[in-house]
Amino acid sequence: MQEITLGQGLDKLIFGITREEVKKILGEPSEIEKMEGDEESGAMEAWHYDEQHLSLAFEEDSNWRLLSITSASADVLFEGIDLIGLSQNEVMEQMEVFNLGEFNVEDLSEGVLMEQIVATNTDFSLNLFFDGDTLAEIQWGPFWDDDKEQPIWPEENE
Repeated sequence: MQEITLGQGLDKLIFGITREEVKKILGEPSEIEKMEGDEESGAMEAWHYDEQHLSLAFEEDSNWRLLSITSASADVLFEGIDLIGLSQNEVMEQMEVFNLGEFNVEDLSEGVLMEQIVATNTDFSLNLFFDGDTLAEIQWGPFWDDDKEQPIWPEENE
């Protein structure tokens, strides 16, 4: 079992570590997805670790440091609880118990067969992705400095 730490990461996967450091922890990814940048942001890479049900994102603008983690694994716990597979109501009730404040809920379904919803909490850099009524993925990143428009890396947060 691994524990999500908001603003910090997942066990040894601490936000801000380099791609080389990630390789030392997890080994080579199953797949690397590269996305071109545009005027607003630089290129991105998503590293997928299929066996662990993990995806890690790195951005050129952040010097290719670990910027977000997405998990679909029941082995990844949030405050000691396995949220993957729970209903939207059950998950949102837990978020209230954890005192995380308001979530913005957005329907992403547009023409897809299954209803897809994301619940976002920008204060905690947290996204909860639901397929139908079931939590499918949890995505989180470092806390964000709105004034500087940049991440607050965990070592700066201590």
